[in-house]
Order: sequence, then structure tokens, then C-alpha cells
Amino acid sequence: MSFWNPYKWRTAVAWVNPSAQAEDHQTDEGKIKTPAFVETAAADGWLLLEEEFGLVQYGESSAGREIVKKIGSERNGNGVGLCLTKELETMDWKEMLSALPEDLDLFRQQHPLDPHKPNYSPLLPEALRPYPSFEGWYVRVSDPSNGLSIALIMATNYVTDESQITLLFSPASSVDYHGNEDAKDDGDAVKSGYTYAVVVRTKDARIVEVTEPQEEGRDNLGLEPRGFEWIANGIGALKVKPHSINVDFMVQGYRFKANLTKEVLWDVHNSENGPEGWARYLTIIPTHWYVYSLGSTVEYSFTNLEKGIDNQGAGWGHVEKNWGEAFPAGHVWTQGMSPANTSQVVCAGASLKIPGQKFETPYIFILGYRSISQTLDFHTNDLGTIFKDIQFSPLESRFSVTAIGLSHSIELTAYAPFDSFSDAILAPVSKVDWKPACRESFLATIEVKVYEHSAWGVIGQKLVERQTFENAALEFGEDLFTNSMNRIDGENQVGK
Repeated sequence: MSFWNPYKWRTAVAWVNPSAQAEDHQTDEGKIKTPAFVETAAADGWLLLEEEFGLVQYGESSAGREIVKKIGSERNGNGVGLCLTKELETMDWKEMLSALPEDLDLFRQQHPLDPHKPNYSPLLPEALRPYPSFEGWYVRVSDPSNGLSIALIMATNYVTDESQITLLFSPASSVDYHGNEDAKDDGDAVKSGYTYAVVVRTKDARIVEVTEPQEEGRDNLGLEPRGFEWIANGIGALKVKPHSINVDFMVQGYRFKANLTKEVLWDVHNSENGPEGWARYLTIIPTHWYVYSLGSTVEYSFTNLEKGIDNQGAGWGHVEKNWGEAFPAGHVWTQGMSPANTSQVVCAGASLKIPGQKFETPYIFILGYRSISQTLDFHTNDLGTIFKDIQFSPLESRFSVTAIGLSHSIELTAYAPFDSFSDAILAPVSKVDWKPACRESFLATIEVKVYEHSAWGVIGQKLVERQTFENAALEFGEDLFTNSMNRIDGENQVGK
């Protein structure tokens, strides 16, 4: 039984029966075979979480009985699971999600860039409450005229009601900022060749919905952001509305203002479609990832008068978002835009720990590449897609991977000077703690080679495009750095 196949599902609530044998059951669609641990009951239209993946494990609990009551059944069970059958037609998510109970509205249709209201429903296992437990937006601006890169991470931990704003920047490659006369070159000066990270945390942040007026007769739900403001009092605000994003933050004396328009969507036909596709609806994924724009048009200013920084200019902007239960382990991420914004690339990979389970998934990758002649997406869970030759070298600040699809392949290599990486960036890696999660460099280079081929990469491979992205971003999970250092220390100890 698979929870991942993109088909329309008929659902039925089921009671756990550990002593039961797998058997056929008669339904309106014909016979279906249920797993050995469930026996089905009629409750079409409900979507609960799959017992096979350990997401619903009520056992003999009052929570299980409450769900039984909610579906209008008089039968007592000793747990709740899920039985699925597959109809050979394309899934209609809107139709299915509209039938969900209010307590599971975290699955309802909304634009992924908009805030996800934390869900505390008792229908969710306690380990998943609230869901999402964290949410964060990421805006990166690159000015190719001078090599300046700036990014903002605006994140909230809904469990602790804490929010954090992280400002990352790599100064223009031709400038060292020495600040006032009292600044010391070796301490207070802001120098090129490094990615700085400055942070402020607050409990005084809130989200205000700002729904834009819709055109008469048009249903905007899910097609584009409805609009909101993420406001941290005394620090700044992120303002989002359809086709416009504005940021204005002051973090430890650094003022960053930017207005992003003319977004380059992941899917030019529908802005709600991001890297995950339909998988963004699955709560089983501990971290969701959505890319809103691969290369917006940007006007910005970046100042710190005490440091002698006063930049105003234009460039390109990348906008994305994460939400879920926990930040991923061992992740890598890289992103770049060409100087004229005619090409963009983004790639991410991580090992995900499934909630309620002790194991972690193998590495899951997503890669998107856009150019004048190519629009290519690769996902680990796509039929016929393979990621191979995966190499992580955090201490050498290098990452490479080859993605093979049915008609195209991409070889990607990203690297940066080791000394250009930021200090550790904090994130809610657990539900209560902000811990070191990753390090970023905005001085990376990404090399991309695109091949056309037939017969799944085996016959007729031909190089059709080559692209190099300078002043790109490269990020390694903090645990990758730590594991690499521990391995070297262990080797040194053995060698003594």
C-alpha cells in the first residue's frame, strides 16, 4: 500500500486488529485487500493518517474512541488506521480537500506562500501537534553589478511563540567597509570575501492577513497569495500580496529594504505549484519546501551608517519558504541566478526523519533549472528519475550531483571558499530549541551541464547547454560540518 502515488483515493476509517489476517472486503468498487492489522468500516470522504507509517497510533485510547464518535459510528475499536483503494484517474485535490473535517483543515487548499495556521487538533498524534510547529520565509537579493548579496530569514516557532530574523550578507566584492574612525580593521571592519550573519529574536511578532480584493467572478483561492504581513515590532515587516513582496528590517544596526516584483514562478502557469508538487499536502513530511520566485526584479537599499555602508541599487531576488515539524538533517542547498536573470538554478537534498518512526529516509533531492531554451525539474520520487554521483564535501565546501531523467540529465557542481561561509544559522531543529542548523556562503560558483539523450540516459547523450552561476548561494547543514570534523578528529586520533 502506497501513500505517495498521485491517484484519486477512496478512503475508509479502519480499526486496528493485530490478530486479523489480510483478507478481501467487498466495496462498491469491488473487492479490496486490507492489511492484516485493519478491518474496514464505511466512512468514505474522510482522510486520516496511515497506520502503516506510524502516524496514527492511538491504541486503546480515548482519542481513538473520540474519532470513532466523530464519524458517526457506534462500533468500539482499539485504534484507528487507514485503508486506501486506488481509482485510475487523476487526483482532484480541491474536490477531496473540501470534504475534510474542520479539525484537519491543515490539509485544505491555500497558497503555500501564505501563513499556515498552526493546528492543535486532537485528531493529530500528539507528536505532530501543533502542525506546523515552525514556519519561515527566505528572501535573497543579488546585485550582479557589484557582487553584493543580501538575504533575510524570517521564522516563527509556534510551540515557543518565538520568532527570529536573520540577516545574511556578503559585501560588494570590490569594497571593504571600515566604519567610523574608532573602528578597528581586525574587528569592526566589514570586509568582502565573507558571508555575515546577524540575528535578533523576539516574542513580539505577529501575522496580519491582508486579503487583496479579487476580480469580480474570480476565485483566487490557491492561485496566488492572498496577502499577509509578518510584523516584528520594533524590527521590521515582511509584506506579501499578489505579485509584490516588500521587506524592511533593522537588525543590529543594518537596515535592509527591498521591493520585489515580476516574479519568475517555478510553474509559469500556476504560482501555487512549487518543487514538491502534490506532496506538499502530506503531513508525514517533517519539512516542506516551496519556491515562489526564482528571479524577481528587485530594487533595494542596504545601509549601516556606523559601518560606513550605504548601498542602493537593483538586482534579482529569490523567494522561498519552509514549514513543518522540524528542520531537515544533513541537508544541502544551492541557488543561483545569471547576471541578466535569463537562467536560474536551485537544488536541495536532505534525509528526512519520519514523525513517529526511528528511521530516516535515504537522501531525497529536488533540482530545478531554467534558461531561455530549457525548463527542467527532477524529483527523487518521479518515476524514471535517478540522482547519482552524490558527493558532499563540507570541509572542502563542495557539492556535486547528477540528475538523470527520461529525456535530459544535469550535472551540477557547487563550490565556495571555505572561509566565505557564515557562522552557524539557528533554526528550530526541534520543537522547543533554536539550534545551529546550517551555514551559508554567497560567494559560491555553480556549474551546470545539461544533456539531451534517449533511452533514459544510456543512448545518444549530447551536451546541449552549459551555464556557470557566480555569486551564488551554497548551504550545508550544520550536522554535515560537525560529522566531517568528528571524522577527521577520529582519524587523527587513530594515526597517533
